Parts: sequence; C-alpha cells; structure tokens
Amino acid sequence: MADHYIDVVNEKDEVIGKELKSRKPELGFISRVVAVMLRDSDGRFIVSKRGSHKKLDADKHDLAAFGNVDAGEDYKEAAARELGEELGIECPLEMLDKFYQEIEHKGSKLKIFCGVFLGHTDEEPKLNHELVSFRRMTFGEIDKEMQQSPERFCPGFINDFNKVKSKLRNL
Repeated sequence: MADHYIDVVNEKDEVIGKELKSRKPELGFISRVVAVMLRDSDGRFIVSKRGSHKKLDADKHDLAAFGNVDAGEDYKEAAARELGEELGIECPLEMLDKFYQEIEHKGSKLKIFCGVFLGHTDEEPKLNHELVSFRRMTFGEIDKEMQQSPERFCPGFINDFNKVKSKLRNL
C-alpha cells in the first residue's frame, strides 16, 4: 500500500492530529494498530504463515490480520478493513482488549495502542503475497507450541496472544 495518513494520538489514545505512516519512525509519535484473531465453529484459531520474502519475521506464524488504523478510522473499522484486505474475509468482530506498548524497530521505538479483536468464521482465508499458508490450531496447541518453539512465531503474535490469553481461554 502506498504511503498514507494515520492518526496521531496522545497517551490517553485521543486523536491529536494525523501524519504520514512513513514519518512514524522519524517523528516517534503514538499511533494505533489492530490485531485480528480468527476462530472457527470448532474452536480452532486460524494461524497464518508469513512468506519467506518478508523483511520482518519471514516464515513465522502470525495472527490472521494486523495493520494500522488509518486516519479517521476507529479500531473496529480498521480491523474489518485489514481482515478483508489480507484474507478476503468478512465476519463479526469483537474487541478483546486494547493496550499501549513500545516496540523496538530498526533502532527506534514504535509507540502504539493495539486493539486486539476476535472474529468468528468458517470461511476459508485467501492466500496472498504476504501470507503463504494457514493452520487451524486449538488454544492449547498454540499455547504449547509457543512455549516449546517460540522462534516459530512472530514476536507480535506472542505478545498479543499472551495479553488476551485469559479471555481466549474462557471462550
């Protein structure tokens, strides 16, 4: 996607302006992102695998969808858009949690509020240039594999999964 505007927010997650996404590392402002997990009617989660050509976290397991909240969007609109763009799926989404975090990225700290969503669908995800395969895994399988082989998973997946783990366990 070409460079585009994202909202700049303060420590209370209130919009205070907008800026080009490409300027985020340079300017160090706080922005918003969404992470989407998908679960099917059998209770299994759809876990994607990133392509080997990806600069970041190549060949690692990841969430169903992840992306920036564009300027003027709310979290839920962004989650639905990302899910449609990345997997070609439309389904009901519920926000599980929202939290602030700082992530080291190429020598700078990215400051973000992350909204984590759960979607329910039996639709088959569509592969694309970013995601090369999918697995359907139970909560227990994900938890066990992440503990035994964390190097197989994107750090963001591990972080987001662990942040909402208690909510996912009780579904």
